[in-house]
Amino acid sequence: MTICEIEIEALNPPPKGYPMKPVSMGDYLKQYRLTFGHSPFEMALELDVYESTIYKWEQGISNPNYLNTKKIIEFMGYDPRINNPLKIENYELT
Repeated sequence: MTICEIEIEALNPPPKGYPMKPVSMGDYLKQYRLTFGHSPFEMALELDVYESTIYKWEQGISNPNYLNTKKIIEFMGYDPRINNPLKIENYELT
């Protein structure tokens, strides 16, 4: 006989390198990639760029040009600079 039901929800740690407070388009791209489990290679295929380009954007070495920014927004389905719907509150701040 059950007297009451308890539901426990634990917070997951963010994936390694997850940008908690993204600033650049590269940060938003990395946040999206890690949230949905894409590899840099998969992102490169989707955006029709070299894998090294993804690394450069994510590390802030370079920024996507206008056309690549449009591709990123189209792939993500939103412009993260305006509205970032990712639920980062599910991660603990360290």
